[in-house]
Amino acid sequence: MNMRAPRWLLPAVAVLILLLAAVTSTIGARHDTGPAVVSPVTGSAPTVSFVPGARPGFGLPTTDGFGTRLDTPVDPQGIVLPQDPGQRPDPVLGPFYLRAAPAGMVWERGWGTAALPFSISDGPRQVRDGVASGFSDTPQGAGLAAWDAFARALAAPEGMWQQVVAQRFTDGGEPLVDRFAASRADNPDTGRNLVVPAGFRIHPDYRPDFAVVDIAVRTPSAIAYSSWPMAWTGGDWRVRVDDIDALWQPATAVTSLADFGVWQ
Repeated sequence: MNMRAPRWLLPAVAVLILLLAAVTSTIGARHDTGPAVVSPVTGSAPTVSFVPGARPGFGLPTTDGFGTRLDTPVDPQGIVLPQDPGQRPDPVLGPFYLRAAPAGMVWERGWGTAALPFSISDGPRQVRDGVASGFSDTPQGAGLAAWDAFARALAAPEGMWQQVVAQRFTDGGEPLVDRFAASRADNPDTGRNLVVPAGFRIHPDYRPDFAVVDIAVRTPSAIAYSSWPMAWTGGDWRVRVDDIDALWQPATAVTSLADFGVWQ
């Protein structure tokens, strides 16, 4: 007998959008309206301190819908952290290296509620006009760049998100912009409630010029992950787009995150 597939076993981008929409409908009302929106700051971000309650450029921290800390930058596009490549995870960790978290992970609350990733070891090094760049050529850099591209494509305001798609994805062109535009229109609240992912892992065939990143997303009732191909091109990681439909391939349900790294 044919069994109907669960509604959330859907293509990769679509499943993340629907899962996050479920989070929105369940816990979105628990968010306040966030800090006042200010004009984006371009160029290099100011040096920040890690003294609790005394970080220049940040307001009081908050949480996402699952209680994970989100720092609140005054600049809604996020503030980069001072970089120390010496803190990067060591490849001698073996298999654990491919899911080890970047050092000094900070999740910032972009544009009100979207969880945007920053680290002191693997980037990003710059945020300009809503677009983050300067991720390290490491598995961790690939993972950070994958979620960052997806989150900003959904959460950045009009005029910015199109630049995210143009600069952080390869070869998608206007058709990819149109696909994200349709997703944003169909799910207008999703980008405002992007929670911190439940887990990351990079496939074992990782190479410095190509990586496949699995990103798991949790809702109150399910966990599923999607796979993102990442290419090192132009001195940075970008989502590899051979075929737009390939980004909408089936996602996979999981009952355990034992094989994933928690990047918090």
